[in-house]
Amino acid sequence: MRIALVAEDFYPQLGGVPEHVHHLALELQRSGHDVTVLTSHMRGDCPGNFRDQYPVRRLGTSVVVYANGGVSRITVGWRLGHRLEGILREGQFDVIHLHGGLAPTFGILTPIVARRVGVPVVATFHTWFPRSVAYQIFGRPLQSILDLHAANIAVSQPVIGAYSRYFSSRWDVIPNGVDVEYFHPDKQHPPRRGTRGPQLLYLHRLEPRNHLGTLLAAMPLILAHHPDAELIVAGDGPWRAYYQRAAKALGSAVRFLGRIDDRAEQYRTADIYLCPTMRAAFGITLLEALASGTPLIVADNPGFRSVVEDGVDAVVLPHDDPAAWAGAVTALVDDPRRRDSMSARGVEKAAGYAWPLVARRVLAVYERVLSRPHRTPSVISIA
Repeated sequence: MRIALVAEDFYPQLGGVPEHVHHLALELQRSGHDVTVLTSHMRGDCPGNFRDQYPVRRLGTSVVVYANGGVSRITVGWRLGHRLEGILREGQFDVIHLHGGLAPTFGILTPIVARRVGVPVVATFHTWFPRSVAYQIFGRPLQSILDLHAANIAVSQPVIGAYSRYFSSRWDVIPNGVDVEYFHPDKQHPPRRGTRGPQLLYLHRLEPRNHLGTLLAAMPLILAHHPDAELIVAGDGPWRAYYQRAAKALGSAVRFLGRIDDRAEQYRTADIYLCPTMRAAFGITLLEALASGTPLIVADNPGFRSVVEDGVDAVVLPHDDPAAWAGAVTALVDDPRRRDSMSARGVEKAAGYAWPLVARRVLAVYERVLSRPHRTPSVISIA
C-alpha cells in the first residue's frame, strides 16, 4: 500500500502530532507499506531520532500562530493547491492520511485536492477544545469538507465530543501510541534515590496552556518540606525567557534543560512526572511517563482523564492550584510504596498502547476504506 501522511505539524516542530506521525510512519513501513510524509518548510533542526527514515516532501512555508492556548501552525505559499495536487498525482498513493482535520491549511486543502485526484482521505483529529467560534460561524462549509473524508479518527472520546457539537460524522477512536522499547523502566540502573533530592520532571513546550507557572508557584511549598528537591524543566518555546525570569528567585531548585533528544532518560531518572497542562486531547507525554515507570501528577482535563485513572496510576489535580500540587508532590515523595505501585500499573497500562497495536488499528481503517467502490475525481477548482 502506498500511503501519504499529511501533517501541518511535523519535525522540526516538537509535540504530540509530530511524534504520532513519525512513529506511525515507522510502523507502517515495518509492515511493508510505502510511506511518504507531506508537510511544510520550517526553521530549525529535526530531533536526533529522525534521520531519513522515510521520504518527506515539503511545500509552502509554515507560519507560527497563537491558538487554543498555545503554538499552532499554518502553511502559506503560492499555488499550494496545485503543488499539492502534483505531489499526490506523482506519488500514486492508495490512501491519504491527514493529521489535523479541518485545521488550516492542509486540513482544509487536502480533502479537496484528494477528491480531485481520486484518492480517499482518512483524517485523524488530535485537538480538544471547549468551544470554537470559527466552527460555529463556518460550520456549513466545513461540514462539506468533512463529508469528503472517507473515514474520521479521533485520538480520544473527548475529541469526538468537541467536534460533535458542530459537525456530524461517523468516528473511529484510535489513541496515540507509545514506543515501549524506547520508553521503559531502567531496571538494571534505577535512579539512586536517597543519594539526592526528589527529581521532579516537567517536559513540555513552554507555552501558557502547559502551565509551568503553577509548578513554579508550588516550588516554595515543596522546598519547605524537601529543601533538596529539584524541578527539571525540559522543553523550549517562545515563553522560555519569561519562565526563566519567573523562576530566578528559586535559584538552583529549578533547572532549564531546553530542547532535549533523549526524553526516555529524563523520565527514567525522575521521581515524579508533573503535567499541569490545561487543555489536551489525549496526552502523549503521559503515555511516555507511564511506559517509563514514572509516577504521574497531572491536570484534570478530559484528554488526560481518557488515559489515566486518578488514585490508581496518577494523581489528578486542578491545573491552577499550586498548593494542591505542592501537597500532592510532598505526599508522593514521602510514600515510596505508593510510587512503586503507580509505576507498576503505569507500565502495564502503557503496554496496551504500543505502536504496533495502534498501527494495526489504523491499517484496518485503511483497508475498510479501500474495500469500498473507488470514487471518481470531481471537478472542484483549486485556487
